[in-house]
Amino acid sequence: MIVYFIGTGGSEGIPAHLCTCPTCNEARKFGFARRLPSTVAIITENKKAVLFDVGTDIRDALQVPLEAIFLTHWHHDHIYGLYKLRWMALETPLYAPEGQADALILNEPKNLRPKTIKPGDTVEIDTLKITALHLNHQVETLGYLIEEDGKSIALLYDTKGLPEGTWEFLEEKAPLRLAIVDATYPPGTNDPYHNNVDEAAEIGLKLAKRTVLSHISHKNLPFLQLTEYVRKRWGNKVLVAYDGMVFYV
Repeated sequence: MIVYFIGTGGSEGIPAHLCTCPTCNEARKFGFARRLPSTVAIITENKKAVLFDVGTDIRDALQVPLEAIFLTHWHHDHIYGLYKLRWMALETPLYAPEGQADALILNEPKNLRPKTIKPGDTVEIDTLKITALHLNHQVETLGYLIEEDGKSIALLYDTKGLPEGTWEFLEEKAPLRLAIVDATYPPGTNDPYHNNVDEAAEIGLKLAKRTVLSHISHKNLPFLQLTEYVRKRWGNKVLVAYDGMVFYV
């Protein structure tokens, strides 16, 4: 499978509007340091596309029919792109947790077909087997284990650490080929709903051969500083995601 990182930022994106912090100023200088809100596409062996979260308008990045869309949760930085995407010409299943669901999407889904998914539920889409996982966030939030042809990746944001049941489930599947982990904040930050860089890396290193840090806030280290910090500490076992990144699993 191919993992296509369309958006790798937190809710504000990078640069945040009118913000003059070092992270945002760097992003105005270097296009590769810019980040849209979190959006990931999985391309199957059959070249079918499945979307996980729609934090931005994806129409310029992915002009193919979608087999399905999965939401981690209903915070607006993870669903913004749905408001336009619901007008697409083909009916498309939308799998999402029940809690805090967006009224407009449910009441006027257009060509989206919303379906509730719960932790432990498994959905088979084309060659993918997708299992929903419970995460630690301020609203009901799901991670996903995505399996294809004996290879597996875990999508783990937004979360602070992992619930015990999710740890146990993923440890049985370890080592995963890839863990995509919430690394919203810089090292040393303690937030009740999101990991910092070190916390995220520790999760991934315990579960997967390779870890990709994503959901990066503008409050995190500037891109070049962050990638240097991660490379020096963990080598090529841990990578920092960036918009447009493609990972072959």
